[in-house]
Amino acid sequence: MREKASRQIPRLRIALNTVVQIALAAVIVFLLNYLSFERFKRWDLSHNRKYTLSPLTRRVVSSLKKDLKIYVFSSPRGTKSPGSELFADTAALLKEYQYAGGHRVRVETIDPYLNLTRMLELRDKYKLGTKDSTDNMVLLDYDGKTKSIPTVTLADYADAEGFDSDQTPVMKDFRGEQLITSALIQLTEEKEIKIALISGHGELPVTDDTDLGRFRSALEHQNIVLQELGLEGIDKIPSEFTALILAGPQYDLTEHDVAVLHRYWEEGGRLLILLNGRAKTPVLDKLLTQFGVSPANDLIVSSFQTQTEDRLTLDVYTHFLGVTPFLKPLAGVIGFFPGGTRSIDVNEAGLKEAGVRATKALLPAIDSYWGEKDNFLANSADPVFHPGVDLKPPLTIGWALEKGAVEDQSIQVRSSSRLIVVGNADFIRDECLNRSVPDTNFLLLCINWLSERQTLLAIPPKETPIYTLDLKPGQLDQIVLIVVAGIPMLAGVFGVLVWTARRR
Repeated sequence: MREKASRQIPRLRIALNTVVQIALAAVIVFLLNYLSFERFKRWDLSHNRKYTLSPLTRRVVSSLKKDLKIYVFSSPRGTKSPGSELFADTAALLKEYQYAGGHRVRVETIDPYLNLTRMLELRDKYKLGTKDSTDNMVLLDYDGKTKSIPTVTLADYADAEGFDSDQTPVMKDFRGEQLITSALIQLTEEKEIKIALISGHGELPVTDDTDLGRFRSALEHQNIVLQELGLEGIDKIPSEFTALILAGPQYDLTEHDVAVLHRYWEEGGRLLILLNGRAKTPVLDKLLTQFGVSPANDLIVSSFQTQTEDRLTLDVYTHFLGVTPFLKPLAGVIGFFPGGTRSIDVNEAGLKEAGVRATKALLPAIDSYWGEKDNFLANSADPVFHPGVDLKPPLTIGWALEKGAVEDQSIQVRSSSRLIVVGNADFIRDECLNRSVPDTNFLLLCINWLSERQTLLAIPPKETPIYTLDLKPGQLDQIVLIVVAGIPMLAGVFGVLVWTARRR
């Protein structure tokens, strides 16, 4: 009996040990799954990081104070319905919103072919109209405020001319993040932001899509309306405008205009002044001097060498400086300012006495630029640097000034005057913004800082990168020669060598 009992004890121990091991393994597997579900790292390996949300979108979504409900009325089965081809892209994008927002963001997809009852319920709740109007639509609901976006508007399509109506349209660019984030900003903000573009002095027109269409569209996507405002006949800037923009006046301001802008500055106004390097505006320069800014009577020029000769250019490549707080997202990035740029200095002693804080915003990216004071455009002469007359580097072309700021950031009041001065206005034209995406980012950061929109002080929604290859005529001829003759000839030579080797 004792021998039998002694045999049972080890077996019991072995069984107990096995049970404990299985239990511990189960606990480890459970903990690993729990940790991987709650804490994980995701990578976007798609072309151009297609599914990576921009810093602005992540900032907006992460700052939500109430729940956001997103309803997607779409179906992969509705191949004939406009926008149905975007079902996969839209679903993948909204999944990123859900990851970024956590428990604050809930996404629900309603298939009209399978979830008819749910579709009718939401259609009646949000008063969406007929069934056809709810096909292929994204609906955002934030704190009882709603915004609907037709799915077909989330993409740009190639010209449909020459294609059959039964064919699926060709998508050029998916801009779902831009439109959805824009709608979300409109829902989360209490009121629409209005920016006045001063007119009457030959400034760039806001109504001209060929000049400022891209700039205006970028503002609209952040719930900002750009509206022209003439200073003639008014004594005070209307309070409906959050900030003013003076964009490259060709003609000088009047004394009345200066008085209105000076009063606006003293009463806590916000201004973005872009100088026209090719125009003489002494009255405007005098106003800036009163603010503590000293624009030079120069044009920034640089020389560079080509294979055959030395050339001069008025185009200025710049560094955005992170010492200006709202430009930290662009610190070290290169911007492009074409056409004609003036250098700008400040009166440090006068600013300190007036209680104005000034920081440099823009510097030329290389040291070969100088400030040419000769009127060489009128004389049709090549500019030449004259020591002691022209301005030598380093030069500054952009400043940000703030007067009367409250140090305690928790106090949410408009307590200061803010001013941004840039020595160039041509960079906001469409032809430049299409070439340099950082310039668009710079403009939006400036506007958001002037508007005191702290949540949006980040890089705006990413844009599809445009890659350009500048080739000289000789280089293009070389490429054609290599492709048409060089590669076939190389293949022929290799074939002859292989044939010869085999013959031996």
